Amino acid sequence: MVSYIRAPVYKSVKSIAGINLPVLKAYIPNFVLWGGAVGAGIATFTDGVPLFKDTFYSKIPVVGTHWTHNPDPEDVPI
Repeated sequence: MVSYIRAPVYKSVKSIAGINLPVLKAYIPNFVLWGGAVGAGIATFTDGVPLFKDTFYSKIPVVGTHWTHNPDPEDVPI
């Protein structure tokens, strides 16, 4: 014989403030893209600020020497 289901079986997905794990997984590529764009924008607009140069940019391993200032002794005013 055929067995019938009496009522639909609902499964609840645990969520916090309406955000659950499958939704979060779907948004990860967007978060990475926009996070990288925000980081690039911050790096672009803070390039001329001495505090950022000394604190962050001069300590980057490969390209940090770009932001170190070593003038020639002839160019320094007395």
